[in-house]
Amino acid sequence: MLKGLAILLLAPLAACAMVVEHGSLHGFLFDTCSTCAYDNWLSHVSERVVRPDYNDYGPPNLDPVTNGFGGFTYIPANADGDSTLARWRRMFDYAVAREWSSADSMLALYDTEWNYELVRLYEWDRRQEYYIIRERLDSSYVDANGDTLPENDVIGGFGKAWGVFIFNPTPRHPFAVVEVPHPEDDYMAPPVAADLFVRGEFAVMMIAGAGREVMWDTTFSTYTNERSVSDPSRNGRQPFQMLHEALVDAWDAPPVSSFIVFQIHSYDHNEHAALGDLQMSCFFDDHYPNLPIRDVGRHRDFIHALPRFPVTQIDGDTTIATRVDEYVSLWSLPPYNYFSVDTLPIRNITDYLGAPSNQQGNYCHEEHDPFRHTENFVHIELDEYPDALWTPTDFLRWLPGSPPARLSNFRVLREYYAPLVAAIDTALTWHELPDTTAPATVRITAVLRINPTTAEVRWNQPAYDQHFDTYELFFDTTTITETSPVRTRTNPSYTSLGDQTTRFQRVFSLTEPLERYRFAIRSRDILGHISAMSPEWGIIDSTIDNLTMFYDGDSLRLSWSGAYYDSLYEVREYLPDYQNYYYIGTTDMTSYTFVPTERGTGRVSVVMIKRVLKD
Repeated sequence: MLKGLAILLLAPLAACAMVVEHGSLHGFLFDTCSTCAYDNWLSHVSERVVRPDYNDYGPPNLDPVTNGFGGFTYIPANADGDSTLARWRRMFDYAVAREWSSADSMLALYDTEWNYELVRLYEWDRRQEYYIIRERLDSSYVDANGDTLPENDVIGGFGKAWGVFIFNPTPRHPFAVVEVPHPEDDYMAPPVAADLFVRGEFAVMMIAGAGREVMWDTTFSTYTNERSVSDPSRNGRQPFQMLHEALVDAWDAPPVSSFIVFQIHSYDHNEHAALGDLQMSCFFDDHYPNLPIRDVGRHRDFIHALPRFPVTQIDGDTTIATRVDEYVSLWSLPPYNYFSVDTLPIRNITDYLGAPSNQQGNYCHEEHDPFRHTENFVHIELDEYPDALWTPTDFLRWLPGSPPARLSNFRVLREYYAPLVAAIDTALTWHELPDTTAPATVRITAVLRINPTTAEVRWNQPAYDQHFDTYELFFDTTTITETSPVRTRTNPSYTSLGDQTTRFQRVFSLTEPLERYRFAIRSRDILGHISAMSPEWGIIDSTIDNLTMFYDGDSLRLSWSGAYYDSLYEVREYLPDYQNYYYIGTTDMTSYTFVPTERGTGRVSVVMIKRVLKD
């Protein structure tokens, strides 16, 4: 599917050799890289505050906001703007297809207009390479970082500020993407996202190049985040969105797909106390997380990839320990549990699910079925000062150092959120394994008459399957076959058959007498795997349950429970060969007392209770 802008581009591609550098990706993004054209990319992100104290940009020792540092270029909603976006989309299509020479030629062709270049970065110590599409610096921008010390100045900012786009040509998770749309006020997100990209060996990472307040719709009198123009999650007319759309169109293949976007944010430390240290959702319109986030049957999912105590110490302080139900909260219907040595309810909170105007989430969910499809968009909010940390708030220990921030400033927070990175990696590894098994086979335990035209079918257990689709409930007045009438989740009044945890279903519009109907059930997953059919069952069928027996002197006392419509039972005593038996008696009660025939012989005998059907 191609849902992007459709504009035919006939301009010839220019020839240009891409930039080749040797160094560290973390150094380029957050620290020093002496062999790179510039380093500490994050420190060059465009900054501005138009509504003081509205957004939290972190402690002053991290990166004080300098108004006017960097700019942002708006791509207008007209023919010229559409053409620009279409060219970016075409260039990103080349990048996604790993046609790097074509991508580089397009960047060279529009170099004067865009000021972006393609870099091939080698990390010799890790034997890893990355392709980076980045903006060149404009040295006229200077960030004083809130003081007069020249050694703290950052020279060079971004005029376009459309972000940085990084590709791993040899990813271990070939369809996994991480995004950071708010690199300034969600200041926790970039280093954690980079760890996820590098340690998880994701395919693509993109980070926006400007803060949310850098440009906004000034036709309104007051700034709100919804009115931001520089925020790519609100304004999709940016290269950020063009790459996102290129990835979705190329890689998302529902219903079972390995493609997934993790969009990383962070929330203000003094708000939303009910949330875990990280709040996870599958977007505001998806209340039913599927793999790789939730696996209600096998529990091979993100939640269960976390240890019971994800954090057992931090920065050498062994008094800090965070249990999994404090570390993570998940928006899920029904609420989810963590199953280990005990059962821990995971916090289930309708907060920070992703703004309904989130452009990337909406594009992912245009054709997403929240009930059937594996997840393709996961929204994560990190607590900017987790509850288990030191009191009173000690940001100098949590984010040590002075501006401009470098990788060492994020050392402790990277340690705290390392279990998140590891759990996502594990969950994706589980998720990417081929599913070759059918759902579990279930058996019917009762068929109840509800009224003259309705019967209720009950079965023994959920048909757990990682990609469950529906139960198939068959019924007929003769032996059940593949051609017998069947009901699935797609039939009106039978949608609950699409919930693998359900264990009963009413069948409507039957014809009397209901006793002539037989029922059977099986289940299938969205890949087409089908379980075995259960044995047939009817209203006259039932089970005898809760059988107990004990000796009272020489007598054996029996008691049991049966269906409400059973009224007569026969008691037999079988010999060890299970062939011969003694008829003991018949009763209309659910208890019986007798002296076993084999008592005192030293031989084993078996007692059987049988239902007696009356004509």
